[in-house]
Amino acid sequence: MDFDLKKRKLEFDFNQLLVLNLIEINLGKGDAAKIGASSGLGSESNVENVKKGRQAFFNWICADAQIATARGGGGGLALWKRVD
Repeated sequence: MDFDLKKRKLEFDFNQLLVLNLIEINLGKGDAAKIGASSGLGSESNVENVKKGRQAFFNWICADAQIATARGGGGGLALWKRVD
């Protein structure tokens, strides 16, 4: 991952999934984008971006101790809430 503080942009990629803390799945370049696009959790544009050498990203909007918001590379709004 790489975070550009000035642009508030977090670029990232995944190379491994851990399912139920039991099963490790190693991913090749671009596999995470393909899984995201086919499952509806990511954008098809991320698959094209990987082919161009770009990573998936979030542009951070706001974050505090309880909630964070960001705009995804595919245009979607991402929301996270802290759960204690």
